[in-house]
Amino acid sequence: MIWSNGACFVVNSQFAIEHWNDSLSQFTGMTESEVLHRPCHEVFAAQLFTGMDFCQKSCPLVTEAGHTADQPMFVIMPTRYMGQQLVQIHFAIWDDPLTIIHWIQPVNRDFKPANPLTPRQQQIFTLLAQGLTRREIAQHLNISLSTVNTHIRRVCEMWEAPTERHALTRFMRMQGSNPDNSFPSSSS
Repeated sequence: MIWSNGACFVVNSQFAIEHWNDSLSQFTGMTESEVLHRPCHEVFAAQLFTGMDFCQKSCPLVTEAGHTADQPMFVIMPTRYMGQQLVQIHFAIWDDPLTIIHWIQPVNRDFKPANPLTPRQQQIFTLLAQGLTRREIAQHLNISLSTVNTHIRRVCEMWEAPTERHALTRFMRMQGSNPDNSFPSSSS
């Protein structure tokens, strides 16, 4: 079978995972039984270097013009045991029926995911992740509500997040989905 070489998975026209091989299980820490028939965007949280989500309901491999099987993409992919890893994705697309085969190749070089948030923005998003309201955050950090709103708006703009919820989801992914991480001291 074509998907037996290297870390590989196959999705169907609904972007549900149809095939998942052992090499990919070893790399991601997720087994075939955990991912089979699930939408790929729910399984992967890969991002581009800009921080924007690569894995989405509307697959960029299908919707963005200019991608061909000859043009691998570099994305940052979270893995269960190794944290975020830089990978190169090679893919092939068949049209009838729509099928996308993905080959994942780790890139052997050190990288640090960009976290361009200021210490104050990190504080605010940590508290948002803990369930505090904007007003409660302002009181907790002894800053004005408008300052909290401005920081949230700037992060949404910087990350091109359409809503606070999208930005918060990205923040939590960057923190390893652990909203209880400690945050810096509350200096302005």
